[in-house]
Amino acid sequence: MPWTDLVPKDIDELYTILNRLADTQAYVFRGHASCHWPHLEPSLHRILGDKRTFDDSVMTETTAIAAFRRHSRSLLQAAELTYFDGILDSVTLMQHYGAPTRLLDWTLSPWVACYFATDGSDDDDASIWTFNQHELVKKNQRPEGARDFDRFRELTTVTTTETWFEAASEAGPYIDSFRYQYANAQMSAQQSLFTIAGRLGDNHDEALARTLDEPWQTLRIRIPRASKKLLRQRLFLMNVSALALFPTINGVGRNIREAILAEYALSDEALLRALEEKARGLGGGEDAGPGTGDADKGARRSGRRPRRTARRARTPRRGSS
Repeated sequence: MPWTDLVPKDIDELYTILNRLADTQAYVFRGHASCHWPHLEPSLHRILGDKRTFDDSVMTETTAIAAFRRHSRSLLQAAELTYFDGILDSVTLMQHYGAPTRLLDWTLSPWVACYFATDGSDDDDASIWTFNQHELVKKNQRPEGARDFDRFRELTTVTTTETWFEAASEAGPYIDSFRYQYANAQMSAQQSLFTIAGRLGDNHDEALARTLDEPWQTLRIRIPRASKKLLRQRLFLMNVSALALFPTINGVGRNIREAILAEYALSDEALLRALEEKARGLGGGEDAGPGTGDADKGARRSGRRPRRTARRARTPRRGSS
């Protein structure tokens, strides 16, 4: 079933749609900065392209997994190593740390998806892709006599790269979602989960469309480019920002960039002042501020020093009581 396109007339209708979907606790979300990206294509698919044979692609994937497991073991956190025996756990960590995989990231939060949809150029409309995860679970029942489905399921349980290669070579065109057993701080903040397709090279939008056959089960929601900046500002005030979603020093740097793009002051005091002025309907000019009287404004414009509103407390002399 093709994905159903929804085009909200304004940002308030977008909020209404996303809130209703979130309230069902059945949908998961993914944000794309451009609506012109036609597919949900994993990073490994984009790198491999269509110039290799299927067997060559599976072998390339398997050797990449083996290389990651070999080089990363001494660098991972102790909690991550606890779940390192499963190959799918290794692939999930590869995805998290930027290596190309067959997985795609999703989130339980529509607002986190909006964050990623508005993080980038404002030249194009953005998209929120969302599907009904509960219906996907119902559909993923073993067809009778389907060995390729059993092979697909083995991708979630194998513990060696050799058995991964065997399962990946014979897995059928199925798709499922899962959550990583160990959620680090970033995955927890982003409410992350993943989709995995059985056939390497199978785009996830196409696999989901084959599996979910009702129009309300797979949705693509348009965010007009004219609304991106306002949505970024609202998300920033909701604390859906890099500072919350990337709890590392890199997140601090990203947060500063986002604050500048959203045209918010970087200091907490200045942000509170701007919000107070907005709530009061004031202009918020450079001379306006709490405790600043008209005489002080005039003095500042004329170059005179503003009069003090309170005496500075004297520092007691040494030895005095």
